[in-house]
Amino acid sequence: IQEKEKLYMELKNILARQPGPEVAEQLSIYQANLREKTKQMKSMASELNMYQAQVNEYKYEIERLVRELGDMKRKYFDTKRREQQEREKSIKAIGPNTNGSTQPRFTGGGFSLLQQP
Repeated sequence: IQEKEKLYMELKNILARQPGPEVAEQLSIYQANLREKTKQMKSMASELNMYQAQVNEYKYEIERLVRELGDMKRKYFDTKRREQQEREKSIKAIGPNTNGSTQPRFTGGGFSLLQQP
């Protein structure tokens, strides 16, 4: 009888350490939450990849526009330089200054006597 009681007490202790039905229910809730969070994480990871690709596209577009702007500036300043050189040539072609100096003549209120085209 004592052996049976000892065996009974050991089994009772073992069963006391086993999880109950509320633990199983809580485990199923945790698993459902984990599945939901995993799905959200995958969705957010795909969105992140999409946005990173979009950012890269925008970076390339900005680089292209910066190059294009640089080209336009260079062309604009080249054109302005050529126009300035042509103006200077046309002023020299009109004739030299009457006083022999290379600076324009001014009189009175600082108005040039040479006419600008």
